[in-house]
Formats: sequence, structure tokens, C-alpha cells
Amino acid sequence: MTVPFAQGMLDVGAGHRLSYAEYGRPDAPAAVVLHGGPGSACQPSMLDWFDLSRQRVVLFDQRGAGKSAPAGCIAGNTTQDLVGDIERLRRFLRISNWLVVGGSWGAMLGLMYCGAHPAAVRGMVLRGVFLPGVQQMDWFFQELRALVPVAWTQLTAGMSPAERQAVLPALARRLLRGTHAEGRDAAERWARYEDAVMAAMMGRAGQPQPGQPSGQPSSPQPKPQPGQPPGPLEKYRLQAHYLEHGCFVTERQLFRAARQAAGPAIFVHGTHDWICPPQNLVRLMRFMPQAQVRWVAAGTHTASDPAIRDALRTAIRDMRAGLGEDCG
Repeated sequence: MTVPFAQGMLDVGAGHRLSYAEYGRPDAPAAVVLHGGPGSACQPSMLDWFDLSRQRVVLFDQRGAGKSAPAGCIAGNTTQDLVGDIERLRRFLRISNWLVVGGSWGAMLGLMYCGAHPAAVRGMVLRGVFLPGVQQMDWFFQELRALVPVAWTQLTAGMSPAERQAVLPALARRLLRGTHAEGRDAAERWARYEDAVMAAMMGRAGQPQPGQPSGQPSSPQPKPQPGQPPGPLEKYRLQAHYLEHGCFVTERQLFRAARQAAGPAIFVHGTHDWICPPQNLVRLMRFMPQAQVRWVAAGTHTASDPAIRDALRTAIRDMRAGLGEDCG
């Protein structure tokens, strides 16, 4: 297990404290990793993308996510807050500029940060870009049912016809304004649906099959204790908070940030990404014609996909070489 050379909690205001850790060489060029979600967390496997003998890598959990505190807190938690947090962390760590690496939601957040603080960015390596807006939400919660019909039926079991036409609002209502039991049930449904989509996309066994039960109700989950990662309820409440508000960013604002972002950029995207479909990147590239696009044939959405992971490693190595960093 790789041990950080520094770690701590950074107070960013509004009651939030971010958990961060630094790995590799303290005197080497730095990179920051922006995790997906919203509401997920950084994972040790992210370090595998880097050469820690020649790089300084910063991992941190966004507001309310992972080991950051308070767990699952949605107050004072917007995309604009997260963009400010990234810059606050850079200055706190006394890093002059860094490489921004992110995937999915983290790729969108990376674009927003790079557009707001171009002088702080050496370059970007972004994977499986998520876009805000109705089109992305309709795809995942409505149209994707054509590829995972059983999983979608289980996700929407017991919903009214009107709710099945607007699945995200129905889930968000239960998670953000329902009882604890309703919120827990919505979180578990959402998690099972995500798992089923991922399994089907990866071609793995285990995705729901016709006739299989949707699973037994789980026992009540305890609230996370200080210092512990949030559970499914807290994670999906945070995700619902962002998605219900359109991620606090319009597509026009995101595309404007993409235009304003400086420095070289490499985008990695799987041709078989069901979560953030390839059309996302095609649309984005109209505003970043200078960026390099690397399509991964048969690649999916997750960095645990070996093809995506290898493409990400190569992109980071090539970016470092292009920046003149020592890759020898």
C-alpha cells in the first residue's frame, strides 16, 4: 500500500473540511485528481495512473464526499464551491501550477476549474466527460432502459406512471425530502441500477436477468461516524442534490469554460461508454478544437476497465513528455 508523504483536513468554510493526501515526490511536478460522482471519493487505485517516482500527486475528497466532513452535507455545496476549493487547496499546498486529471463528473469539474483558473493549470487529462443538462439526465434515467430493461424496471418498481416518466425527480424527492426509509430505499435502488448498468456495459455476469428478484430490503444502515466515508444514503443524497439543480452549471457555462481553459488537453473516451456517451465528447470538442482526443475502441466508462486504465496511463505519460517533464 502506497503511503502519503503528507495528509490532512483543509477547512474551506461553510462548515466543510476536505480530506487530502499527497503521494510521490514532494519536489516533483504536481498533478491533482478530481474524482467522479458527485458524492464518490478518491481511491488508492488512482495512483496507478502515475509514476510516483517522478510526480507529486494530490488526491482529495470533494465536499461531503469520502472522508471529507461533514459526510453527505449538501449545505454550502455547489459546483462553484468545489471549483473554489480546488484553487484553495493548490494555494494551501504551495503548488505553482499542476496537471488536472479527472473522470466523468470529475472531468466536468476539471473543465470548470481550468476555465476559471487557467494560469494554475499546466495541462489536462480528462476521461469520460460528463455534461450537465437535461440531455445527459434523460439518457441515463430514461433512454438507457432500452439496454438494461430489467434493471430499469427494478429501479422504477412501485413508481406511478408519472414518476416513471421522470425518474430522477422521483428519486431526488425521496432522497432529499422523504423519510429516512424512503431515502434509503431510493439510494439502494439507484446503487443497484448503476451496478447493473456497469455490469452490462462491461459484459460481466451478474446483471439482473428476467425473472430475478430485485433483492431483499436491507437492514437499516447506521449513520457514518466522523472520519468514516459516507454510506449509500449520504452519497446519493449528495448526487441527487447536484443533479436536481442541474449541477449548478449550464451547458453554455461549461462550454465557455472549455474555451477559456489554457494549456494542452488530452481527452480519453470509450466508444462503448454507456454512462457518459461518446456524443458528449463530440459536442465538447466544438469548443476545444486544439485538444487531443483518444478514442478507446470498445472502452467503457470506468477506469477499472483495463483498456481505459491503460489509455489514461499513456495519456498522462505523453502529457508529461509534452510538458517537458522528466519521463526517463
